[in-house]
Amino acid sequence: MIAPSGSRVVPRRSGSPWPLRAALAVTAAGFAVLLWYSWPYYRLPWDARFDSDLHAQLRSSGTIGKQFGNIGLLVILGNLLYLVRRRLVSVPWLGSMKAWMDWHVFSGIVGPAFIVLHSAFTLRTWPAIVASLALAIVVVTGLFGRYLYRLVPRVADGRIEPTEELASDVDHAVMELRARGVGAVEAADVVEARVEAVVAKTGKARTGFGAIASSLHALWRLRDLRSVAKAAALTAGAPAQAAAEVASAAASIGRLIARYDLVDQLARAAAFWRGLHRNLVIVMMVAVSLHVSIAVYLGFGL
Repeated sequence: MIAPSGSRVVPRRSGSPWPLRAALAVTAAGFAVLLWYSWPYYRLPWDARFDSDLHAQLRSSGTIGKQFGNIGLLVILGNLLYLVRRRLVSVPWLGSMKAWMDWHVFSGIVGPAFIVLHSAFTLRTWPAIVASLALAIVVVTGLFGRYLYRLVPRVADGRIEPTEELASDVDHAVMELRARGVGAVEAADVVEARVEAVVAKTGKARTGFGAIASSLHALWRLRDLRSVAKAAALTAGAPAQAAAEVASAAASIGRLIARYDLVDQLARAAAFWRGLHRNLVIVMMVAVSLHVSIAVYLGFGL
């Protein structure tokens, strides 16, 4: 079937991220309300907070501040269940890896956000500073890992798409692009040639960091695919609007071809970063455990 003009011809492989976006939006609205209520306290200098009516509630050991910490800790512990799910990937009734990855991302953002509220935007002890720094590093590395994860072509349940299916998707998308009309064949040709040239210059990395650097460098060099495809379509006589639509589709397909050609390298990069992130999580949990233990020892409780 030929895709109509203006439609997206890149095959849809992974599930829609709208549940994750909706959950994050609702949670962000809730945090906005919390900040609106508590900001008059958080904006005060430390010495002036003792005179605030909200101090007993919002300080780190206060009735509300302490609960922020407890909720954040529970959400972070729940975040680690994704690692258990990865170990039990062959158990289908536990849910799809895609859903678990969405939970991993959601809880990896929301949990630290509660910890920030728990800190009352003030770090006054070295265990709190170390734990907060470790948590921030884990969040940043996790977000980058999510980016690498999404670069690897996957099917709806989160598994890496089999090479044969991915090659079929690429061929089908290219054929649909070529059937779009005036300028489409020329745009497809120039995009395929551009991707082939860039991938050919991408060597096989020997290390995990090398796989990340070489893959991202190759994708960065393909950032001009849309303009190159549009120029080719216009030169072939396509109207401006049609050329823009063809260029958009051609650029998307070009990036898909690049990800197909680099799939082994991308998968290696994602796996390496996942291992690094996992080790940083262990360091973070040690730091958090130390912070909580000291707090309990000093009588602040949970």
